[in-house]
Amino acid sequence: MRSETTTGRTFIEEARRRQFIDSAIETLDRLGFSGTSAAEVARGASIAKSALFYHFKNKDELLRAVVSDLYALAAQEIVKDMATADGPRQMLIRYIRSCVLFASAHPRWIGAAMEVIQNLRDADGALVFGAATNQPNIEAIEQMLREGQRSGDFRDFATRPMAVSIRAAIDAAPAYFAHEPDLDPGAYADELAALFDLATRRTEAKEDT
Repeated sequence: MRSETTTGRTFIEEARRRQFIDSAIETLDRLGFSGTSAAEVARGASIAKSALFYHFKNKDELLRAVVSDLYALAAQEIVKDMATADGPRQMLIRYIRSCVLFASAHPRWIGAAMEVIQNLRDADGALVFGAATNQPNIEAIEQMLREGQRSGDFRDFATRPMAVSIRAAIDAAPAYFAHEPDLDPGAYADELAALFDLATRRTEAKEDT
């Protein structure tokens, strides 16, 4: 009987695929994008290069998987943390905290993904992961903000600039963690969440005195 995962791959195929992705992350972290070859990735995984091309049709597909698997894991963990949020304010706070803490927990993977995002190009020379890559994240934040405005939890403001600002602040966190190893990720996440909570929440008008 063929035992399969939810992806349709066998457990052995999934494990082997994971080995190659882990090796690609390590190689990108160590040698950068230009130094990451299929041969180097296979060497790092201690598996024949021919096996790599059984699981990925070429190196570019492997590098895309480094990014897509990271996004999939992040979405899974962040959505799980947000699932029990009580109202739009808490949902936004949890989203920001979860994103920042995820970044602090996976620094090498995020660094490797950034190497791919900033360098991988298609046959026409255009970046595979262009400006539109972050669009789903921005749209998801914007949806949260609109829901909070409809419920009266958030004040009136233009949701797109606020969503872009929130995402930019989150995306800046990994660089700070990389260059300031003594930085407390939890405190950083709390402060960032508090900043945007104050920026978005509705405050009651002061009573006339």
